[in-house]
Amino acid sequence: MDRYSTLGIAGHVDHGKTSLVRCLTGVDTDRRPDEKFRGLSIDMGVAPLMESSEGTIAVVDVPGHTDYLKNTIRGLCAVDMAILVVAADDGIMPQTREHLEILNFFQVRKGFVVLSKTDLVDQETLEIAMLEIEETLRGSFLEGCPILPFSAPTRAGLQAIRNRIQDMAGEPGMKLSEAPFRLWIDQVRVLKGFGTVVSGTVLSGKLCEDDTLQLLPAGIATRARSLESHGRKIQKAFPGRRVGINLHKVAVKNIARGMALTAPQGACAHHLLNAELRLLADAALVLKNRTRLKLHVGTAIINAVAVMMERETLGPGDTGLVQFRLATPAPVMPRDPFVISLMNRTTILGGGVILETMAKKYRKAQSVEIIPLLSALQNRALPAYLDSVFHPNQTRPFGASDLSAKTGWSRLEFEAAINVRVNKGALVYLKGMGAVDAAAWQGLKTRVLMVVERVFQSDPMKTSINEKEIADHLPADLETRFLQTVINDLCRDQKLKKGDGGFLNPLFDNGMPPGLPPEQEQMLQRLLEHARQIGLSPFSADSFWKHHQQKPDKPEIQKSLEFLAAANQLIRLRDNRFLLPAALEVIKERIKSAIETKGRITLKDSTEILGYGRWGGAPVFDYLDKIGFTLRIGDERIMRQ
Repeated sequence: MDRYSTLGIAGHVDHGKTSLVRCLTGVDTDRRPDEKFRGLSIDMGVAPLMESSEGTIAVVDVPGHTDYLKNTIRGLCAVDMAILVVAADDGIMPQTREHLEILNFFQVRKGFVVLSKTDLVDQETLEIAMLEIEETLRGSFLEGCPILPFSAPTRAGLQAIRNRIQDMAGEPGMKLSEAPFRLWIDQVRVLKGFGTVVSGTVLSGKLCEDDTLQLLPAGIATRARSLESHGRKIQKAFPGRRVGINLHKVAVKNIARGMALTAPQGACAHHLLNAELRLLADAALVLKNRTRLKLHVGTAIINAVAVMMERETLGPGDTGLVQFRLATPAPVMPRDPFVISLMNRTTILGGGVILETMAKKYRKAQSVEIIPLLSALQNRALPAYLDSVFHPNQTRPFGASDLSAKTGWSRLEFEAAINVRVNKGALVYLKGMGAVDAAAWQGLKTRVLMVVERVFQSDPMKTSINEKEIADHLPADLETRFLQTVINDLCRDQKLKKGDGGFLNPLFDNGMPPGLPPEQEQMLQRLLEHARQIGLSPFSADSFWKHHQQKPDKPEIQKSLEFLAAANQLIRLRDNRFLLPAALEVIKERIKSAIETKGRITLKDSTEILGYGRWGGAPVFDYLDKIGFTLRIGDERIMRQ
């Protein structure tokens, strides 16, 4: 049999669910004083049915009264199989149908019906009840399943029920052992000598004693100090098993039902969920766009707004795509089933499955892009999904792990499908980032070059452009790392040249660019004439500005100096000082002659060699070191061999 299974016991109030569990397990799951006083289940109850070296079946008994619907949903959200209990003297009742719908929405695939209280009716009533049950089950996962008569006082039919449970437990389960550990918390306790203990059913992965965990959506890091199952200490917990986890250093005030425990980085909390929603066929209303409702997913109950994607309303029996905008973040993952209820009613309205977790709100303008993608997820059509993800307007790369986390398909499935497309040349793989559509890759490179060309043509005096300036002319949602990779590739292909201030104006490749306005041409000539007049002395925009009686503006002077440096008409030194190339050649000859005479020189020799002291000599000496003309050793300089 499946190593670990959880069996949900569902049905209308007072139809004998708790009595059935007591007969099967010997445990009374109505433990609370108020449950004893009222004679009905208020909270979910758990009991072990079978425990052996081969595995365990845990039974979850849920309330049948509509007032405790939230506890019913929490109890049924993680079961592998189910028994629907129907009293022979009462027949199908409102919560019978509602519990059946909940099980359908939670994608339970194994189960059968127990027709209880058979000792209270005659054979004819029993047959009528069976016909009514068969009609109710039509179209559900229980259609065609066995309907087993049972009487709690006489225990008639109990062995047949046990046999059927064992047969179901031997069938393959649906929970994923290879995925990261994940568990919805449905019980929280404080035990003396232990501290905080939480319980739930393992949805995926395995958990070992002392494994590290994260508590979501709180984002608290913790570890499993110890594990227990049905009162027995265990070392490991696998999918389908009920487990109690003693958490390390987590105060009970920081934890509640509806939170989740996952492996580190195994999941995260989200505010926006794209989903497929189906309203019940007998829903009493039409669901309008932006209706506020309660979303029940796992053991969490979250207030949400339902934003319709394809139409303005959903009627009874209709299915459509919606985005749930949650009031508080929830640790939900793609493929998680859910049910919904209205804010002021304790009855379910519909349900469905989460298709995708999102970072951005849905807008109608995005429908052309998003609807095909979600349709592919609805139909579980991986090729169609990849067609929607990888397109010529793609603004970020996607890796197999990214897509798996967003959709619920496995990483291995995505890796295989992406590799096929990369090998065919349809996708370009960027190491450490993921894949991108080949047309999007080439298109972005072309657009970057067009942006650079357009900016420089609009301002010929501009000497360089930085990455942010380029990004300002591209789509706002373009991922920064993607743009950086494109720019680096253009630099490798020598289509962009990188300089100190950014990427250089290609118009300077052949010296001074033509077509400058007369006033700018005049400014440049004044600067060059000034440089010739002062000879070997470096100068700055500030010194030129002061020399010419604060005319023109200092920013204009600085821009013109940078322009001349980019055109190789001036040489930029440290601290934004400039020299004529001819002056530098004279300086180099003087420096060489001095070193040949003295063996080595220091900054103190600047006055003797160049005619000015440290203020002007330091940037000159540093520049000669930078270009490899001289070699600095401590405070001294020699000729570089």
